[in-house]
Amino acid sequence: MKRTLILLAAVAATSLAFAAEPAAAKGRSPADVAWDEVIALSRKKPMDALAVMNRVFDTALKFPNAPGSGAMLAGLAGLDHEIEDNAEKAAYQAALAARIARTLVQPDLPASLKTGLMAADYAQVMAVQTRAAQPDFAAVRAKIDALAAAYPQAYQLASAELAYGDLLAKSDPAAGAEHLRKLTQGSNPELARQAAGQLRVTEMRTKPLKMKFTAADGREVDTTRLRGKVVLVDFWATWCGPCLGELPNLKRVYAAYHDQGFEVIGISFDKAPSEKALKFEKDKEEFIAFIQEKGMSWPQYYDGKYWENDFGRMYNIRSIPAMFLLDKDGSLVDTNARGETLEREVKRLLQL
Repeated sequence: MKRTLILLAAVAATSLAFAAEPAAAKGRSPADVAWDEVIALSRKKPMDALAVMNRVFDTALKFPNAPGSGAMLAGLAGLDHEIEDNAEKAAYQAALAARIARTLVQPDLPASLKTGLMAADYAQVMAVQTRAAQPDFAAVRAKIDALAAAYPQAYQLASAELAYGDLLAKSDPAAGAEHLRKLTQGSNPELARQAAGQLRVTEMRTKPLKMKFTAADGREVDTTRLRGKVVLVDFWATWCGPCLGELPNLKRVYAAYHDQGFEVIGISFDKAPSEKALKFEKDKEEFIAFIQEKGMSWPQYYDGKYWENDFGRMYNIRSIPAMFLLDKDGSLVDTNARGETLEREVKRLLQL
């Protein structure tokens, strides 16, 4: 998931432990303990992104050959999602760029660490250009090409190419679609699958979304019947902290504008512990009880497949919350309609 969970995911991917265990715990290396301390720092609220960033660099350089050091560096650009103030966000990205530049010129960096640094370099430029009114596509492309030239097998390249296609599509849907279409024809089958899903999202910017299913509570959902309304498709899960953190804002906007033509559709990434019919139904009942308790009155798709969620795979949802806002014609306007953006865009699209 995005935000500070990027750091947690980076650790998970390297099999380092999250639990804050004593340094003397049997089998725990000094690097394990040091990374636990970084995770503990990232969990403090409010989080000090600059402090976390500097601690990640210091720990990675102290343990350059430890599993996960490069991955933790690569995830640093995502910390700017925790910063609300735009000036502070810009300051963080500038500080990150400066530290990356200073570190990259250090001699004898192991390949894993240098790969992580170059991935972070690309990611921070992408973060800046994603927020820009007129993105500098050449700047982003140069960072991706540099990483590909130095480390053609870097696992970060797949997500970088997908993100680049999404950035292109926001300004030029045809160019974004063409980039993603090329990726679907590449030799990497997983990247081709993800690109196909991302291509469907890009095409939603010019073609109305067609989504049809029976909701967990039995309601029939068909987006073609919602033309003339502004619709939010919320990809979320009960276990997703940022999703639940956004819920009060979503409920407030829904209550304020539902009667004026604003609809919400939930797509749950919850996992049913068992696929057996009776157990699945019990899991679904517990899910329905949860959304009722939280006052989420809009329809919800639930298949219990976790990250293999049918719609998640169809639209290549790699992190949640993902909040797709559709205009009255059913075309995609925003893939991250959260916080203040949600109400502002809903009002604009409803012409209020």
